Amino acid sequence: MIGNIRDFKDILSKLPYLSVYEEKDKLILDYERLDKSWEIEKSAIEDLLEKLKEKKIKDETILYDEYSYEALVKFEISRPVPFRLFFDEERLLKDDPTNGIVYELSKPTDEYLLFILDALRESEYWAYIFRFFPSRVMKERVSREKLEFFELLSKITRIYTLKIKSRESMSSDRFSKLATSFLFNLSYNLDIAIIEVKFLHELTRYRITRIRRSRIDEIEPPHRIYNHDLVYHYQMAISTDSVPLQFLSFYHVIEHFFHDIYHEDLINTLKAKITSPDFSYKRKRDLENLIKLISQKIKYKDEELLYNEQEALYLTLKKYVRLDNLIAKLREYDELLMDYYQKNKVSFSKGTPTNFSLSDTEKIFKQIADRIYKTRNSIVHSKEGGKPRYVPFRHDKELAMEIPLIRFITEEIIINTSEVIE
Repeated sequence: MIGNIRDFKDILSKLPYLSVYEEKDKLILDYERLDKSWEIEKSAIEDLLEKLKEKKIKDETILYDEYSYEALVKFEISRPVPFRLFFDEERLLKDDPTNGIVYELSKPTDEYLLFILDALRESEYWAYIFRFFPSRVMKERVSREKLEFFELLSKITRIYTLKIKSRESMSSDRFSKLATSFLFNLSYNLDIAIIEVKFLHELTRYRITRIRRSRIDEIEPPHRIYNHDLVYHYQMAISTDSVPLQFLSFYHVIEHFFHDIYHEDLINTLKAKITSPDFSYKRKRDLENLIKLISQKIKYKDEELLYNEQEALYLTLKKYVRLDNLIAKLREYDELLMDYYQKNKVSFSKGTPTNFSLSDTEKIFKQIADRIYKTRNSIVHSKEGGKPRYVPFRHDKELAMEIPLIRFITEEIIINTSEVIE
């Protein structure tokens, strides 16, 4: 956390278009996009730093003490909607005098702005948090209202925070429960999801544009025909901010082939069995073993044919995914992912670690199938009980780590099941 004036100066110097000059008792902040300068007394900065030192940090984005709690929130809506469409001002205040609690949803406090600036010091999320190209209206407002520097920073930030103040001392867990309850009330009555953001990566959905061509003039016309059903699921996945919906939409692409591939494998297995030189249809034991094999592979329930879905997933991966391509894409996206998948199981689903360095390709595909299938089940069957389950938002950070793996697998399948345009 920021400890002194030097840290403060260093952080502000990283902001685009902002120059920081130090004098004896003050700092001069020159923001060239607005042709505006501010003077901040060092004593005021030290007071702000002292307030920040008294706070504790929970997860990556929550700032709290015994009597206050401030957490980053985001609005999960289908299109950008101004805050003022929901509230009369850019501030929602609700007082609970009976319990001595005050709730406020508004732009961040000065302490929180300083805290988030420090958290973003080496981060890639600057562009999402701050609008460094102020509009003409903003320029006029700065000139007219004579905004202080932190007031300006608050105006150009895209973020809102939930603030809770309590008359009595509270634990962070108690504050967290109150935050969840208050946000539920808002969602219930406004029909929008306002979600507490606990980790910085949750501010933006998973994207891989940094390893793909992003300029429109560099994109080639299509040279292949792709299965439109698969493309629809793929588009659903990359269009949503919901991490579990992304995962399930990518899974639907893989799932498309389960029935046909499983039955193809069963037919090939039976064909190999009955044409083997040590098989005889006259021998009862051989026929019984054949019946046993079929009964293990397929079952019927209420006239519906059932099969081993995890095995079908494994067979689909084995048939349509080139392991060398998958590994290359994972490494290109993030060198650390391979090590992460090898050392970590998916805690909420018990999905197995995946060792891509094994010499046995089939074993790697079986590990991938186990990891993906168990994670899918934990999302779909997320009810109380003995089975591992995914809890929305609580497990999103970990689930997001599984998105590159399943996305690159999905892309391999879509491409490798396509046809060249002739």
